[in-house]
Amino acid sequence: MNESEVPAGKGRNWRGVGCSSVLMLAAAGIGWLAYASVDSTYPDVTPEKRARQLSGYSRDAYAALGIDRTVEGGYVDVNDYNRYDSNYCYPDGLFSIADPPVEGAYQLIHGWSIGKVDRAEALPALRRARDRLKAEGWRITRFGKDEQLEEWSVEAERDGGFSTGVTWEAEYHRLSGGSSGPCAMDPGWPEEKRKEEKEQGYSGSYDGPTLNFPPALTPARTPGGRQAAIS
Repeated sequence: MNESEVPAGKGRNWRGVGCSSVLMLAAAGIGWLAYASVDSTYPDVTPEKRARQLSGYSRDAYAALGIDRTVEGGYVDVNDYNRYDSNYCYPDGLFSIADPPVEGAYQLIHGWSIGKVDRAEALPALRRARDRLKAEGWRITRFGKDEQLEEWSVEAERDGGFSTGVTWEAEYHRLSGGSSGPCAMDPGWPEEKRKEEKEQGYSGSYDGPTLNFPPALTPARTPGGRQAAIS
């Protein structure tokens, strides 16, 4: 990858999961898929099922990088995390601070990050991820250097409103990525909320799904247990 290749732009759905709140995600435009629909009737999808989809996409992209490190589920700091976050979904498809979110609707995001990755390791890794994603039927939407920032990205989309990607930030020697999906209705709401209110005396709006940490991201391995040579 070099600076003459297709510039990477802005608007990553999965960026900032480890170090920002849902409000920051929305304000930065990271979760734009949450507002992409013009229909407030979202399909029923359990958060657990959506989490498995997204972490699976992230695991595939991470394995394709060929980085010989494991990213455990959890949050250490902005350079070291593997976790879920969520955005609200709105009825008219456009974010407006005056519009209340659709109760029980959520957009799930999976994000991860590792530090101490130098340029010589990161840029070939991004090429490998691009090639693997393209081979698996993803549409590559960005690949190369950002026009304004010292960072390089590969980003991809697939039918159904899913996206995935990886970015290397030169200033921080940080490699981060993740996946996001479209809005969905939590079929466990409002029953779970009513149960919570009854047990704890709590009354409030839907705050998004509560999930455990994702499974670890691991390097690609051969059947014999050695790291696969990805070129």
